[in-house]
Amino acid sequence: MPKILLIQPMTSDSYWKMSGILKGKYKSLLPPLGLATIAAFTPPGYEVQILDESIEEIDFDTPCDLVGITGFNLHAERMIEISKAFQERGVKTVGGGPFCTSNAEEISSCFDIIVCGEAENIWSKVLEDLQNGNPEKFYHGEQIDMAESPHPRWDLIKLNKYFFSIAQSSRGCPYDCEFCDVVALFGNRMRYKPVDHILQEIESLEKLRAHSIFIADDNLIGNKKYIFDLLDRLIKFNRTLKRPLRFATQVTLNVAKDEELLDLFKKANFFMFFIGIESPSEESLIETNKKHNLALDMKEAVRRIQSRGIFITNGMIVGFDSDDLSIFSAQKRFLQESGLPVSYASPLYPVKGTKLWDRLNKEGRLFKERDPLQMGKFNYSFFPKNMTRAELMQGYFDLVEEINSYPFLLKVFRNFFDQVDFEKIKKDSPLTAHMRSRRKLFNFQQFLLMVYFFIIAGNKESRSFYFSVINLAIKKGWICLGYAQDVLLQVISNLSFARYALSKKSEIIDQTSLTKEKLASTLISESVANGK
Repeated sequence: MPKILLIQPMTSDSYWKMSGILKGKYKSLLPPLGLATIAAFTPPGYEVQILDESIEEIDFDTPCDLVGITGFNLHAERMIEISKAFQERGVKTVGGGPFCTSNAEEISSCFDIIVCGEAENIWSKVLEDLQNGNPEKFYHGEQIDMAESPHPRWDLIKLNKYFFSIAQSSRGCPYDCEFCDVVALFGNRMRYKPVDHILQEIESLEKLRAHSIFIADDNLIGNKKYIFDLLDRLIKFNRTLKRPLRFATQVTLNVAKDEELLDLFKKANFFMFFIGIESPSEESLIETNKKHNLALDMKEAVRRIQSRGIFITNGMIVGFDSDDLSIFSAQKRFLQESGLPVSYASPLYPVKGTKLWDRLNKEGRLFKERDPLQMGKFNYSFFPKNMTRAELMQGYFDLVEEINSYPFLLKVFRNFFDQVDFEKIKKDSPLTAHMRSRRKLFNFQQFLLMVYFFIIAGNKESRSFYFSVINLAIKKGWICLGYAQDVLLQVISNLSFARYALSKKSEIIDQTSLTKEKLASTLISESVANGK
């Protein structure tokens, strides 16, 4: 029986690795949902093994007939390294995922086969062509009908090694932000799994002892009728459990416009949203086509969400064309006043396949560089309009340092706890039930992590910060202790990445001081594969 080895490369040191909270038995944040889904689409007659390099090392001598490798841009070089290592042993390789989809031509020599787009419907043909000895170089997968997606093969993955379990109910996003590649990859039209289907997946994860599930939709609220039905079913399902499941997901900030919807999210035991706020600047939001953030008072929207015991992990971006040097102080002021303690700030990165990349390419403002914040991975960078590259990165590092300082975070936490409506989250709230019945081992492990980070391995400032936050939580009400713990875990992750990023500050500032002429050798026409 032919054997297929599906590989998820190690995630490089970046914010998304969440290394600060992955201690003890947890080795990675999220299971490789894409590979578990491809395994489910693999026809009978094949043995399938899934290997996540974050969990275990790759044995390049493992007997197999085909290796499939997936990844995002931050996995690019490791994907190529893995492919070449297996090719040297005579094993054919298939590359797929967002990186291969956007850079297929440039990396054509690095894989025997490249799958672009959604691989599910094309996977059987790839295997059939290989078996017949006439595989094509490129395969282009069509957007799939989510209703036809089988349950992921979780039996092939060590789910207990991951901080979250994961499920996906939809693909696509109704918005079209200039910097985002979601529409390029999955389209504007929202596609959904039937509610019964996704509920069965969640029930299966609960039987596998999941405690926290990340709903990996790019925008879970893309269709209001669907999300109302889904939340209603999740509420009913959680009521049948002794230990209610809790959930996190990605939404847009305009979720706050519907108070009824927010109440349903709370009742369904959602405890965290990732939201791309991006900028407090109206000009920047208009420029990047994120106008839906302008249709509401963003600070009030944040308050409405966090008042219900759902905290926001938010993305902020600096370097839009309308940004000048004042944007850095504006970002700090907005984050503090909004009570947002978990903020991932990033310089603007043009991702190939986005409208931003196309525009900057036409304007001659793109070049390719190694990003020291991601262990030397390639990124496309650009020349800003209203500041130099060095000013952008200097301002970025100053921003990261400030918003991850303990005095700043304590001010943010004061505003954060002021937002919590204790009357809304006490009594029969699922949050209350969850805090009473959380898996004790999970709860205790996270408590030990905080004690180690802030008290044992920390200093006087970190200890003072930790006890001040706990004191603020107690003053608000006992249930806020659990709320504070969830937020502090994410703060630990941010602090860990901030320290890593700041250690690269001098290297990056020196690199960004180069002029456009001196960067001629890094023009975007060069291939990622040849390492120039």
